[in-house]
Amino acid sequence: MSEYSKLILSSTNKLLDYFSTFPEVPCGFPSNNKIAKELKVSNTTVIKIIEVLCKKGIARKDGTNKILLRKPKPSDYFSSKEMDNSKTDMAERLILKKISAYELKPGDRFSELELARELNFNTVVLREALIKIAQIGIISKHPHQKWKVVEFSSDMLEEIAVIRKLYEGHAIQALQKLPEASSIWTAFEELEKSHCKLLEQPNISFDELTNLERLFHSTLIKSCHNRFIEESYNSIFTLINFHLWQIEYDRPKIIRVFTQHLSILRALLNKDFPKAMEAMELHLEHAKESMKTLNKELENDKKLRI
Repeated sequence: MSEYSKLILSSTNKLLDYFSTFPEVPCGFPSNNKIAKELKVSNTTVIKIIEVLCKKGIARKDGTNKILLRKPKPSDYFSSKEMDNSKTDMAERLILKKISAYELKPGDRFSELELARELNFNTVVLREALIKIAQIGIISKHPHQKWKVVEFSSDMLEEIAVIRKLYEGHAIQALQKLPEASSIWTAFEELEKSHCKLLEQPNISFDELTNLERLFHSTLIKSCHNRFIEESYNSIFTLINFHLWQIEYDRPKIIRVFTQHLSILRALLNKDFPKAMEAMELHLEHAKESMKTLNKELENDKKLRI
C-alpha cells in the first residue's frame, strides 16, 4: 500500500505534467497558491506534493525557496497500480466492508473522527474515501452533521438494476470478441466447477457465498477491459452484499442464485451469447425483485419497532 492518499498521487502526476512544460531547469517554483490554483487543490496538499517531489530528487527546498532541479521522467510518475493501492483505496475498501457486512446499517449515523480512529487512518484520508463512496449514493452528509448510511429506496434499487444490466450486458458483448485462447474462458471453467462444488455442500458459509458471488460478477466485468466500469461495479457490489447478508441462511435463495450463475456460465462456455444474455437478464431481474421485497420487509420491521 502506498503511504500517500490517492489525491496526493494523482495531484503529483498532474504537477509533473505541469513542470514538463517549463522551458528551462533548474528554476524556482511557482508560489504554493499558484500551484494550488493550477491543480485545484488546497495549500496543505501542495505542501505534501512538494515533499514527494523532494523525495524523488526532482525538487529541493532551501529554506522558504523551492527549486525544480530537473524535468520529470516517466519513472517519476505514480503508476496506475500504485494509484489503486493508495491509503484512500485501503480506507474505502474497509468502509465498504463494514457496510456490506452490515456493521454500518442503512439509517446509521457515524462520526468521521471516530471511524478514522477505529480504522487507523488520518481524517484527511478517511474523508477522501468517504467522499468517493458518497458519489455512488451509499452514504451522505449534510453540513455540520454526521455521515449517514443511505436507506435503500425503491428508486435506488431500480437504478442499481439498470446499471447492472448495462454493465453486464456490455461484458457479454465484449466476450463475443475474445479469442479462444483468452484466459477468461479458463476462469469461467473454474467458476463452473466452484459453483457445482458449493451446491453439493449441505451448508454454505456467508464468506463462501459472497466470495463466489463477487468472483462470478468481477470475472465477467473484467472482460470489458474498462477500469472505470470495474471500479464502479465494485462499489455497486456493496449493495449486493447487503442483500446477500440478509439471505445468508435462506438456502433455497442461495441455490437459485448459484443455479442462475451456472446457466450463464454454461451458455458463455458454449458460446451461446443470446442464451447467456437471456439468462443474465433473468438473474438480474430476480435479484432486483428479491432486493425490493427485502427492502419492504425491513421498512415494515422499522415501523413496528417505532
